[in-house]
Amino acid sequence: MAMLPERAAVPPDQGHSEGRALVATGLAYVDALIRTLATLALALLITIIFANVIARYVFSNSIVWAQEAGIWLFIYIIFLGIPLAHRARLHLSLTLFVEMLPPRLRRVTDIFGDVIIAYVTVMLFVAGLDLMARIGGTSPALGVPIWVKFALIPFSCAVSLLYILLRGLEGRWPVWHGPVAILLSGVLYLTINHWQLFSLPTDSATLVMSIAFAAGLVLGVPVAFAMLFAVFISSLGVMVLPPAALVQNIVNGAGKFLLLAIPFFLTAGTLMNSGGLSRRLMDFAFSLVGHFRGGHAQVSVVSSLLYGGISGSSYSEAALSSKLLVPQMLRHGYPAPFACAITAASGVLPNVIPPSIALLIVAAVANLSVGSLWLSGIGAGLVIAICLMITVYLLALWKGFTPAAQRSPVSEMAIKGLHAVPVLVLAIIILGGIRFGIVTPTEAGVLAVVYSLFLGMVVYREYGFRGLAQTLHQSAMEAALVGLLIASAAPFAFILVAEQVPQTVVAVLVDNIGSVILLLLLANLIMLFFGMFLDIGAAILILTPLLMPLGMAIGIDPIHFALIIVVNLMLGGLTPPVGMLAFITSTVTGTPVHLIFRAILPLLAALVGALMIITFVPDVTIGILRFV
Repeated sequence: MAMLPERAAVPPDQGHSEGRALVATGLAYVDALIRTLATLALALLITIIFANVIARYVFSNSIVWAQEAGIWLFIYIIFLGIPLAHRARLHLSLTLFVEMLPPRLRRVTDIFGDVIIAYVTVMLFVAGLDLMARIGGTSPALGVPIWVKFALIPFSCAVSLLYILLRGLEGRWPVWHGPVAILLSGVLYLTINHWQLFSLPTDSATLVMSIAFAAGLVLGVPVAFAMLFAVFISSLGVMVLPPAALVQNIVNGAGKFLLLAIPFFLTAGTLMNSGGLSRRLMDFAFSLVGHFRGGHAQVSVVSSLLYGGISGSSYSEAALSSKLLVPQMLRHGYPAPFACAITAASGVLPNVIPPSIALLIVAAVANLSVGSLWLSGIGAGLVIAICLMITVYLLALWKGFTPAAQRSPVSEMAIKGLHAVPVLVLAIIILGGIRFGIVTPTEAGVLAVVYSLFLGMVVYREYGFRGLAQTLHQSAMEAALVGLLIASAAPFAFILVAEQVPQTVVAVLVDNIGSVILLLLLANLIMLFFGMFLDIGAAILILTPLLMPLGMAIGIDPIHFALIIVVNLMLGGLTPPVGMLAFITSTVTGTPVHLIFRAILPLLAALVGALMIITFVPDVTIGILRFV
């Protein structure tokens, strides 16, 4: 009782603020722990795979456990990234419909969205524990129990639920927001999964899954969680995948050695940016095309073409060019919307030019040759670049844009080219090594990381170990988000295939539309539509299993059709309502996004023209395979 007066003497607001500060401090320590674990996991992944490359090519004796260890580490990175993405709201989501609502209704949708996220997290937690209890055996390569592979799932889910529970104590949401979301998700879990009080009178898991997925997207639920929610709810119609099997399917979806190339190329691109190597590419681009009409805009296209040869990430290229090139264009009289528009449109190229992350995902989903896809991407990328450059030239004549500089002497081009050679050599090594079977895409990726690290830290000395740690953390987060999308799409696609949805779609379309040209146009329209609403990674994972059989049924080469898929879906990054490339340039430069969308229209027309060439002239893509 003696303590009561002392507690009462503390002003309520002050005590409330101190409580929030204490919670924020505790969460910051948890953040730091998970961030450190994710960074260490990526560093260890790079080290193991690179050591295996050295052992294989120098000592002709591979490390037998390296591949298995690499896959496990990538799975750990994915699940360590989930709570961090929860905390920072980094998950990709469709917020168009939520943002149209008045503030009061938006708060209601926020609650329902968090209920769905929490329900999925609870399901993953329970199913992960169940899977760990059920699965037996020992990994032959690693010599440890196989359940260890899934051990981070319950940990990640527990931390994620903690973040949701305490979300209101950080000041951005009401205090009751988190506990209510957790409580409702618990009631939902008990009602559906524990007591099984609710079922749907349908024998179509696909129908239930599609409705649940659409509802999740409308509520602004992150795409990956909307897919998982849809798959879990699909069991209300018919049980295709029990929860434990579903979690195993999720892990197996991301557990492919080929997919390790994703964190490697993302890391290599980030290291290139940190090491100032991207600036050398831009300087070289200026010397090549800076004297053309609309020189700065032409440089944006060419530098994106060159940058695509080392990164494979359109989003990072768009962000980088928005920081470096857009201010220069503004100083030389370019309207801000057009400067952002050409930067966003040029951002399509890195996901078409090898080593494209998007093509890598298609290769994993459709079981295609990465080397053939990347080589074919060169032709598609050149077509896109030429169409953009012609359009820029015509717009420059119309609007009176001047060249960026005088024509560079050959000697200056040679010097700038020499400065860019160390970067360009990397692209040659990657493509040549994969095409001629010297290295796998994953091994090429880790070589790209080590090579970028050597140039940035040893040769040019642009950053130290602190900068390296920050780069690894950023790359781990990006890889986790991409990996989570791939993992979440695996059970989604499994149910579609199990219920023979792709075969049904193909049969209906082929039986009712006899013309190959009309079928290709229809496929293009379907992909353009979905690309408007979904991130390219999610769209690839959903549409490829549906549309690839259609392409093969009408006699389209699968490599060619994969390029059509990627180019189509990349155009969605330039169109409302989602338009990620446009939003990135808007965020970096502060230019209103609706003005960018308006300025992008003539460039979008050029890209659609390039898409038609790629679609109906196969030789511009797969023709190169006959000569290389």
